Amino acid sequence: MLLLKVTPQEAAKMMILLSVTGFLGRISFSYFSELLGRRVAGGLLGFGAGALTIIAGYHYDATLFGMSAFWLLLAAAFFFADGGFAIVGPYAAEVWPSHLRTTGMGSAYGFGGIGKIIGPVGLALIVGSNNYLKPDVPLTQIPTAFVYLGCWFLMAGAVYLFFGLETRGKSIEQIDKELNATADVAASATIRRA
Repeated sequence: MLLLKVTPQEAAKMMILLSVTGFLGRISFSYFSELLGRRVAGGLLGFGAGALTIIAGYHYDATLFGMSAFWLLLAAAFFFADGGFAIVGPYAAEVWPSHLRTTGMGSAYGFGGIGKIIGPVGLALIVGSNNYLKPDVPLTQIPTAFVYLGCWFLMAGAVYLFFGLETRGKSIEQIDKELNATADVAASATIRRA
């Protein structure tokens, strides 16, 4: 509203496009995770949302087709960012062995809560705001703020793509067996070193 200099009613109408693209993203990513695999779809989520968020930040005052480029780029970013939640929840449950699944999911949500603290504090530090709970970002710092936010998406994409386990097409039992076999190999390697 402040950035695009529109009324609250116009801003609410503009949010409809973001919600629609996020919804379309969730439908698409539910298919992408089966078609491309969880790791690749998660990488697509992170790198797509990160790149578009950064580009939107640098074009906050530009127009495209007579409309705000910022708004259009954010709508595209929402396709990846919001749409990717079709992968995040199920994948987070799949990567834990059965005896750790509830603890693992709980810790994942806990770390997500820590991220809700680190995010605004980091943003406030980067843009030089004194308000850590709701950092006020001056217009000159918009690109810096969006680079910061986009880098979190890029990091998530890198973790999915390069460190994630592929769980596509596997039952929970198969994933359990693979995780237990990996743990057994690691334990025997540790015993041999000792």
